[in-house]
Amino acid sequence: MRSLVQIRPTPFILDRTYDLGSAGWPKRIIQHAVHTVAGLGRGSVRRFFAEHAQGYSKSTSHAQGADLKALIRDLKPKKSEVALDVATGTGFTAVALAGRLGHVIGIDMTDEMLVQAGRLAREQGRTNVRFELGDAMKIGYLDSSFDIVTSRRATHHFEDVPRFLRESKRVLRPGGRLGIVDMSPPEGAEAFSNRIERLRDGSHVRAFAPADWKSLVSEAGFHILSSNVLGEPVTFEKWLYPVETDGREEEAIRRAWGSARPKVKRLLGARFEKGVVKGWTKFRIILVAAKTP
Repeated sequence: MRSLVQIRPTPFILDRTYDLGSAGWPKRIIQHAVHTVAGLGRGSVRRFFAEHAQGYSKSTSHAQGADLKALIRDLKPKKSEVALDVATGTGFTAVALAGRLGHVIGIDMTDEMLVQAGRLAREQGRTNVRFELGDAMKIGYLDSSFDIVTSRRATHHFEDVPRFLRESKRVLRPGGRLGIVDMSPPEGAEAFSNRIERLRDGSHVRAFAPADWKSLVSEAGFHILSSNVLGEPVTFEKWLYPVETDGREEEAIRRAWGSARPKVKRLLGARFEKGVVKGWTKFRIILVAAKTP
């Protein structure tokens, strides 16, 4: 008998029933499939990503960023393992993991992003990855279902990061690994970085400095295995993407940069020409931690 996970119907995704029994999925995943869609109505997040789903699907940085390679390297994935990618977006991380792991499930709360993720998996011929509606605050799987849980470039949208970390620990098997990649401004530049991120995208909640990330993960009951910060020089236009230039967002952000303190400009490596900001350095943390017994 094949086990099915039923996902609520939507006009955007034609096939909302994922057959978890047809591709040799581990019994613990089939038996533990208790998928729920409660709590998926966070309007600002869903509106922003529904509007920009196609733009994200074409993002070279999301698809081929050095942080993705570093995350997979530090996770040391094995073919026998099963992973959950939380807030998978257009699926770049989940599909990349599927090339190294036995099975991967990606969850996201935005239908339009999942459409793009499914298309990517089909284009790359990955049959060992599935995408589902899901909530980082209430992951729809039972305890000890996964060997790896990842979330890449997404946690700054989460309303309660400690809760997400507790949920990740719950669904991880003993000794399982958590992999986090997200923007992580230097200490002293957090307030300004969060300010301009919110001006760009109203669904942004908070980005944490590296030391704060380590404290959060440790307090959640994980043992940190590795932690690195990558800096990526970005132009103003590249950082703003997929939000269009010449809009109210750009105007507000340029005003913010114009009044930024010299220390903040230095910490972020801001580059100006004739008083106009041209770019800066975007910092991301790549953190891998193990679930303690």
